[in-house]
Amino acid sequence: MDFKILNKKNSREKNMIRQENYYAEVFKKPWGRMFYDLLFPQLLPNLTKDSKILSFGSGFGRTETFLMEQGFEVTGYEPDVEKLEMMSDQTFRQLTGTFDDFAETVKNEHYDVILIHNVLEYVPDRKVVLELLLPLLTDGGTLSIVKHSKYGSMIEMAAGRDNPQAALDVYENEVVASHNHGNILVYDDDWLTDFVANYKLKLQEKFGIRHFYGISQNAEIKETDNWYQPMLKLEQKVAKDQTLYPVARLHHLIFKKTKENLL
Repeated sequence: MDFKILNKKNSREKNMIRQENYYAEVFKKPWGRMFYDLLFPQLLPNLTKDSKILSFGSGFGRTETFLMEQGFEVTGYEPDVEKLEMMSDQTFRQLTGTFDDFAETVKNEHYDVILIHNVLEYVPDRKVVLELLLPLLTDGGTLSIVKHSKYGSMIEMAAGRDNPQAALDVYENEVVASHNHGNILVYDDDWLTDFVANYKLKLQEKFGIRHFYGISQNAEIKETDNWYQPMLKLEQKVAKDQTLYPVARLHHLIFKKTKENLL
C-alpha cells in the first residue's frame, strides 16, 4: 500500500468534512444567519443601481449570490476548489486558480465596488493583495472590508473557546490557528486606513458585527426565534456604537475613493 496516497486521501476527506461543517455554519446555522443579517443592510446603501462588483475571496458565494439577486453584476474570486465544488446554481461570474492567474485576468478591469470579507487575515502578504485590487476601483467607488477585531478576537478565544493562550497571542500580534481556515494574523484598523489612503480611499463608515452573539455558548437557544430576534435587534442597535466597537467580533469598514490625494 502506498501510504503517501492513503495519507493524501485521508487529508482530503478530513478537509471536506471541515468544509461541509463550515458550509453548514454559513448557510444553515445562526452564526452565519446573524452575520449576513447584519452585513447586508450595512452594505446595500453604499451600492448604486449599476454597480459592478468584485468579491475577493468569495468562499461559498453567499454574499455574491445575494447581490446578483439584487440585480448587480458580480465577479467572485475563490482559489479553494473544494469550496467551489460545494456550490450549486451559481449565477455570478466565478474566477479561480492561483493569485497570479487572477491578477492576469483582472489587470485591465475596473469595478465600482470591491469586497474583501474575512480574507486579509489569512493571506501571506495583505499588501500584495491590496496593491493589486485597489487600482481596479473606479473614482467614487466603494471598498468594503470585513476583518477580525483584535479585542473581539481575544474575548472569543479566551471566553468563548477557553483558550487564553490564543487570546494572548492575538494581543501580542502573533499568528494563531483559526477555527476554519488555518493560521490567522489579526491586523489593526489604523494600519488598513493608513494603507488605503495611498490609493485615495477615505473611511466613510465603520460597523461592529457580533458584539454579544458569541459570548453565550448555548447553541440550542440560538436556534430559537425568541432568542435570535432580540439578539439581532440588539446587534443592529449597537452596530455603530463607537464605545462598543473595539470589542465587536468583526469590524466592517467602508471606504470611498476620492479624486483628491489624501496624503
